[in-house]
Amino acid sequence: MNATVDAGGPSYSTTTIDTGNTHGGIAYDLGFSAVVLLFIFTICYTSYICKRRMSSQSPPPAAAPNSDSDSDDYHCMRAFHQGFDDDVLSTFPTFLYSESVNYGSGCSICLADYKPADVIRLLPKCGHLFHMKCVDKWLKVHPTCPVCRNSPLPTSTELT
Repeated sequence: MNATVDAGGPSYSTTTIDTGNTHGGIAYDLGFSAVVLLFIFTICYTSYICKRRMSSQSPPPAAAPNSDSDSDDYHCMRAFHQGFDDDVLSTFPTFLYSESVNYGSGCSICLADYKPADVIRLLPKCGHLFHMKCVDKWLKVHPTCPVCRNSPLPTSTELT
């Protein structure tokens, strides 16, 4: 005699699905996180060592700074003195744009169009034109034309 009573509510199954060891999932997550952190640390440390090694390279012996505190000044001065001084720049021809034979419409450095009252400097070897104030700033730092990267100075074979 089996009697079943229906309470009228939904019937639920009492069987459960075994999902395995829950501690294994946590261990996997922690292990994966540790590997990722180790990888990031290795990349950062390698980058730090490379940058440190590059910045500690000594300058050429003839122009070496006197102390370690001058090392930053040395790199700035070295970059600044690679170009031409004012005496060399004054040898390059200048003229008003209104007097030119319309060589170009704009300065390749500042990208502004030439106005009739602008002072233009002509680089003698390559023939490129620029605003005088733009190209003088450039040539004080770089010894080449901003457009063709050739030296505006004549070579020793052209002088003889």
